[in-house]
Amino acid sequence: MDWFSDLRYGFRLFRKSPLFTTIAIATLALGIGANAAIFSVVDAVMIRALPFADPNRLIVLWEDGSFAGIPKNTPSPGNVAEWRRLNRTFEDIASTRGATASLTGDGEPEQVLGRRTTANFFSVLGVSPQRGRTFTEEEDRSGAPVVIISHGLWQRRFGGDAAIIGRTILMNDNRYEVIGVMPRSFVFRNREVDYWTPIHLSPEQAADRGSHYLNVVGRLKPGVSVPTMREDMQSVTRQMKELYPGSRGLDIVALPVREDMLGNVGTELIVLMAAAVAVLLIACANLASLLLSRAASRRGELAVRAALGASRGRLMRQLVVEGLMLSIAGGLLGVALVPLGRELLASLMPMGLAASTMPAVDVRLLAFMCSLAMATGLIFSLAPALQAARSSLTEALHAQGRSAVGGGSRLTRDALVVLQVGAAVVLLVATGLMIRTLANLRAIEIGFKPDRLLTMRTVLPSPKYADPIKRLAFFERAVASITALPGVERAAFAFSPPFTTQGNTTFFSIEGVATRPDRATDAMFRSGTPDYLAMLDAKLTEGRLIDERDGAGAPRVVVINETLARTFFAGQSPLGHRMQFSRSGTPFYTIVGVVRDIRERGYEASMKPAVYLSIAQAPEIWAVPDHLVVRTRGNPHDVAESVRRAIAGVDPAQPVTAVRSMDEIIDLEVADRHQQMMLLGVFAGLALALSTLGLYGLLAYAVAQRSREIGLRIALGATAREVVTMVALRGLALAAIGVAVGIAGGWAATRAMTSVLYGVRPTDPSTFGIVAALLGAVAFVACLIPAVRAARVDPMVVLRQD
Repeated sequence: MDWFSDLRYGFRLFRKSPLFTTIAIATLALGIGANAAIFSVVDAVMIRALPFADPNRLIVLWEDGSFAGIPKNTPSPGNVAEWRRLNRTFEDIASTRGATASLTGDGEPEQVLGRRTTANFFSVLGVSPQRGRTFTEEEDRSGAPVVIISHGLWQRRFGGDAAIIGRTILMNDNRYEVIGVMPRSFVFRNREVDYWTPIHLSPEQAADRGSHYLNVVGRLKPGVSVPTMREDMQSVTRQMKELYPGSRGLDIVALPVREDMLGNVGTELIVLMAAAVAVLLIACANLASLLLSRAASRRGELAVRAALGASRGRLMRQLVVEGLMLSIAGGLLGVALVPLGRELLASLMPMGLAASTMPAVDVRLLAFMCSLAMATGLIFSLAPALQAARSSLTEALHAQGRSAVGGGSRLTRDALVVLQVGAAVVLLVATGLMIRTLANLRAIEIGFKPDRLLTMRTVLPSPKYADPIKRLAFFERAVASITALPGVERAAFAFSPPFTTQGNTTFFSIEGVATRPDRATDAMFRSGTPDYLAMLDAKLTEGRLIDERDGAGAPRVVVINETLARTFFAGQSPLGHRMQFSRSGTPFYTIVGVVRDIRERGYEASMKPAVYLSIAQAPEIWAVPDHLVVRTRGNPHDVAESVRRAIAGVDPAQPVTAVRSMDEIIDLEVADRHQQMMLLGVFAGLALALSTLGLYGLLAYAVAQRSREIGLRIALGATAREVVTMVALRGLALAAIGVAVGIAGGWAATRAMTSVLYGVRPTDPSTFGIVAALLGAVAFVACLIPAVRAARVDPMVVLRQD
């Protein structure tokens, strides 16, 4: 019954102070809701089990291609075969490679992403179809026309047809039998993958060590640890170096599947979680300071209750119950903010997680929020409760007759303000570092003009376009139709436009130039229709660009980038030299131009040699253009539908996907950092506002409590300037201590952000200096207002009131 009386009494108190109650609950709702939203993502990404059997035994394997600027390079089939043969720690190793298909015959043409996999792929991952079966070894060897489809494709295109197993569908104009449907939760590396077919490597392909295009995953034997596995793979590397002397890229990068999937996302989420916790702690400190002030004004009430027989424990419980009431109300309101927070954090979800694993309001989240609300209520109500318990009855009754602040209470409030300012400094520094990172990335010269460029994926299906002549005819007709459209300046087809991939390279040799072990001889390989480089507005530094004269019957030519020219033609012109790609016996290409480096691989990846050639002159190459790029006169999306119709006019069955402007593609490169910067900025702004209010509230309360003392000082001759200085110096001293504490904490804490920063150190002095100056200016304003108010105290009015 005592608890119910505490609750009733708390409700009465809060009804009497609606402004305080509203502010307290809203502040807690923001803090608890933000923490809950981030926790929901952390739970989905870093805590919940992945949708594989015993996922801790799954390892993703890469080749170390650091010598060529690719730290995690896709392995070659020949190397994977050696890994399988020589290792002693893996139960089995499976391979997969990317694929695309045009789905026709069941509605509108649709381009879908897929994977070609070895027959053991699903057993290595430990997953089974929800309907049907997986491939057999014989189906893989023979390249049988069978397909397993995703749950999403089954529902989206086939309406969840219960008779889907055994049904024949048309993919790239070939008939495939559907033999399985995977569960909704199944994803490996990319949740947009919609089908899986046998990889079907010929004996020659399986032994090839020069082509690198596989994704590889292995399952460890029971009881084998990751360090043991890495030692074993180092042994495999040593054996392969003995078997293939002179080969490069034989070192192996082995990562647990979750670590490989997360990349920098784990660090980003931890930083955001720490920021959200910091904001909640600042809110707790602010509320604790407010409750201390309220407890001081309630000393008479507490004294009367003590005189009537209430124990110290009973008084403490009352204050703790009041705090818990506020925090629970804030938590309930915070639940409503969680969906909004999850939407803001959606971009941080790795592509390797299924949509069905996206964070949701479930029992785990509600349990977390309940625990957080209870802990929060205890944190900010504990200091006022302890302060009330320490106050004796005599002190409390005497306090009614004077306007002084108890020493213990004052020290506690001072410490809380210092804590708030320090936490705000850490959050502001983290935000400043992310702002600097984004600015540094955006300042990088990308080598072309991205504005007014429209891109769309147009993969020509095989065998329909296996004939190079048919492919060229499609490209020429489509370009002619699109350039004739109103609002279009130029159009071109290209293989892997800038910012769409970090790979797709090929080995090359230069006639008359000897290879050296300290120079990588692989280049980004980019083909396109003749107008491609001009359409990008690439900057020519020497020679000429590829143009209409470089047709099918003309001598083969190539344009190279500055990095290739600088590396292999130092001090001389590369024009007129000839290059050969992939292997000996292939045609030579004459270098006719050099362009400034284009950031093909994005902002951060190191620059590599690059070559650009006309697809009309290289019908046999593997790099068939898979994107259409259009330079428009206005908003690129204004002409998107017209371009679609123009492509349909050339081939009504040709699907178009991934319609985006080049600016949107480039923005994706920094989307996660931009998201983190925005969220850190919001948290830092809240922290700054709360800490400023805390400092202001402390001084305002101190002025109110010391009004009699200040009135006496003025009556005895103190000037307004002396009063302002006396009050402001206390607040500025606390702010200075808080800034110092925050700088020390930030100096240590921001090191965790190293992997997500670019061009700025986590201990960047200028960022810390700017934040310190900002906090100093804000603190000065926060201190000045109550200080000026103190100087305006009328001593006669104050003394008459006392």
